[in-house]
Amino acid sequence: MITQFSDFNFDEIQGVIFDLDGTLAHSNPDFPGLRRELGMDPGEDVLAHVDSLSSAAERERALAIIHEYECRASHSSSWVDGAKELIAFLRGRALPLAILTRNIPEAAQLTISKLGIDIDLVLTRHDAQPKPHPEGIHLICRQWQLAPANILYVGDYLFDLQTAQNAGSRCALYFPDTIPDYAHQADLLVPCYHGFIEAWQQSDARVR
Repeated sequence: MITQFSDFNFDEIQGVIFDLDGTLAHSNPDFPGLRRELGMDPGEDVLAHVDSLSSAAERERALAIIHEYECRASHSSSWVDGAKELIAFLRGRALPLAILTRNIPEAAQLTISKLGIDIDLVLTRHDAQPKPHPEGIHLICRQWQLAPANILYVGDYLFDLQTAQNAGSRCALYFPDTIPDYAHQADLLVPCYHGFIEAWQQSDARVR
């Protein structure tokens, strides 16, 4: 099943960018535990908290803790159901693919290598300003020589929707469980990647 909140033309999509943790891989760190260890409020942005720390020593300690949590999660990562098939489907359409993640390079590559994710272009928070800043999408678009409006960003969280909106791209929100209260901001709602593939195939058939 796939839900469209607006008229969506799959034929306009010339490239797809994915979030990583929670979108392609079960590799999200234990954010509640991480926030407790950092002395943060529930739901507070981890990276914004680090930036708010007053001393370099505090920031260095916080980043070391975050690094440990991210790498630990990557070591135990597994595929999100249907994500591998979705990548293969998009490869079959000869669409360029990329990953844009708030993760650190080491943790992202651990997940990608462990699962054998067939995407070479990967931007982390060390390569571009972290989401929801649109710099990552714009850098990828320049490399592909494509307009942001012809890019679909696939993610599982509010930051992903905001990143796509800020970049002028379209966004598909993956949610395998409860529909989040910010879901109305997405162009597409995707509770299941198998259904997403089917919807795209049906769109192809209509175009033909």
